[in-house]
Amino acid sequence: MKSLFLLLFYVALIIASPVKTKFSPDRIENYERYLASLSQKSDESVETKLKRSLLYKIINITKYAKEQPPKFLKDSQIATPKAYVDAFLMYIEQKRLLNRLQNSFREVDEKVSYLKKVLESQNSETSFPSIEELQYTFYHISKNKLQKRIDLLKKALSNNMDVLKRALSNIKFKTENNLSQKKRLIKRLHDAKMELENLKIETERLHLLGRTEKIGKLEKTIDYQKQKVDSITEKLIKIELEDFFSALQSGESAVFTIDKNIKNMVESLSDNKKARYADFLVTLEKMSAQRLGKTKILLHRTKEGLQMIEKDLWQKLKTPLFKINEKPISSWDMIVALFILIVGFTIAKLYRRYIRRITHTFINITPSNQIIVSNLGYYLILTGAFFIMLNSIGLDLSSLTLIAGALSVGIGFGLQNIVANFISGLILLFEKSIKIGDFLEIKDNLRGRVVDIHMRSITIRTNDNIDILVPNQTFIQNNVINWTLNDNRRRMRIPFGVAYGSDIKKVKTVILDALQKSSIHYIRDDETKQPLVVMTEMGSSSVNFELLVWVDGDETLKPLRTSDKFLVLIYNTLYENEIEIPFPQLDLHIREIESPQKKRIGE
Repeated sequence: MKSLFLLLFYVALIIASPVKTKFSPDRIENYERYLASLSQKSDESVETKLKRSLLYKIINITKYAKEQPPKFLKDSQIATPKAYVDAFLMYIEQKRLLNRLQNSFREVDEKVSYLKKVLESQNSETSFPSIEELQYTFYHISKNKLQKRIDLLKKALSNNMDVLKRALSNIKFKTENNLSQKKRLIKRLHDAKMELENLKIETERLHLLGRTEKIGKLEKTIDYQKQKVDSITEKLIKIELEDFFSALQSGESAVFTIDKNIKNMVESLSDNKKARYADFLVTLEKMSAQRLGKTKILLHRTKEGLQMIEKDLWQKLKTPLFKINEKPISSWDMIVALFILIVGFTIAKLYRRYIRRITHTFINITPSNQIIVSNLGYYLILTGAFFIMLNSIGLDLSSLTLIAGALSVGIGFGLQNIVANFISGLILLFEKSIKIGDFLEIKDNLRGRVVDIHMRSITIRTNDNIDILVPNQTFIQNNVINWTLNDNRRRMRIPFGVAYGSDIKKVKTVILDALQKSSIHYIRDDETKQPLVVMTEMGSSSVNFELLVWVDGDETLKPLRTSDKFLVLIYNTLYENEIEIPFPQLDLHIREIESPQKKRIGE
């Protein structure tokens, strides 16, 4: 038992051990020996060149490649505000370097894992290592070196942040001269941006004139001007950083304003410069949270968010949506108008309720008079609220009077149909008996789906993809069949006939059985809507039947296609079961009439 345990333990160690290459990464003489061996060969194949290149890389990264260690800050090195800002920016660069190294480490680790699987699947017995072994060795050494650099850089970052925190409490920030420096830099920045815009305009002008020979030189000038703008902006950021750390040291609320200014400056940088400040802004937020406390940060962010929401909402509410008589109407005007209407409606309801309550105490007031008084006051209050609402949004009531007068004259001279269609549209709109998507049938040859509803007409699209505009008045005055008003289920009647002498029971049975086995879509799971075959009449040439079947969905909206499916099924079923399908027949009986002359001869 003990020997078995030792054997299993030895096997586990072998499985868990790393891949063994032909030489150890710690033995540099192995690399040089193999390189010398390759150099003596006259073989110049691609494989040999690749092995030689990998060996050079292994020797170089093992023997000659030296990395500069990260800088560890000391408290004595930070004595002035400028030194503090420079140390902070150095810390940010170290964080960017750490991110790059970690990304490189992940890439190299993936390659090492892949090559390890390849080597484990190989069974090479050659004396010289394979390309995969050399690649594995190179990436394995690179991974170890990257890991050491990352660990050392993390220690430097931790140390440097501690030094920055201690220095923030001890250093004396003097920001008196920063305001004058910022004014000068802001003026220089403004002039540089104006010059940049002038250069861009000049470039567009040359493009329009077709003078492309001067555009290349001008574009180089534009790139130089962009770099100048970025340089001035970075100087401003450094000065703002001094103000930021000074405010952070004293715990002033100006930290948030300065932080916002710095973010705006970073956003104005070019893309390649902006990428350098990604960790910069995050670090500023962390230092603010550690120095001021998360509660203060959260309160500020909540207040700032609410202010932004309030400002944005108020701006959207005051934005004009449309105009009436050259008067712009905004969302806020509509909200005020709606509020006035709601208040008027509430007062009218309360008035009606009050009148109905107090009239019960008066004996001489009849119920009819009570209704007249309550309704009359109700509508007068609503009308008054309507005119107050119009006045609140600044509409001229006199212009509405002129419009109403002109409209009445127009109605008298021939706008009756237009007004009738308009009123019919309102009725249909509020009644909701016809909606977009409904399938309507107005006449035997006019059916289709409602695709649009206007104030004057409704657009119906037939199954032939023809759009027909039907006046709204038609739907009020005529009978309209709405196939999808409540649901889209419909019973279809499919007529067919068989010859006299056919077995009626067999006809019904085979049709229903074939329908049940078919893949035609119809309602199957509703006990009250099962298919049925009924005999309708005994015609002159056939015994006539009808297949009654319920359908829904698209089958309802395409009756011709649906009938085609059922008719084909009926025809094939009757043909397969040798049930005769008749055609119109006419029996002609000829009777001979004996002539009088022939009769006399016979006599």
